[in-house]
Amino acid sequence: MANEVQPTPALKHLGLMTLLEGGSLIALVAIAMPLKYMAGMPEAVSAVGPVHGVFYLWTMGVLGLVLYRRLLPLKHGAVVAIAALIPFGGLFSHHLVKRRLHATD
Repeated sequence: MANEVQPTPALKHLGLMTLLEGGSLIALVAIAMPLKYMAGMPEAVSAVGPVHGVFYLWTMGVLGLVLYRRLLPLKHGAVVAIAALIPFGGLFSHHLVKRRLHATD
């Protein structure tokens, strides 16, 4: 069965990273940025922004590995990459990766 994909740590790791990246984006947009612009507290963005940046880069790196190993179809990889740019998109990405993981059980 050439199309059968075995669950791997990389695919599970991608599922976790979609949640972390998505959560950090929500924290940045919904909490840190309003604190900066409405309450005059730029420290919130200074704290949350770099954390989100690391999670985003880490997620894209794991996504690249998963696509290189052909653990996800390219179109699903594109959806994960685009969803990482949208608040709450990480939840959708996580669901997509989770479905892929359960399909391999």
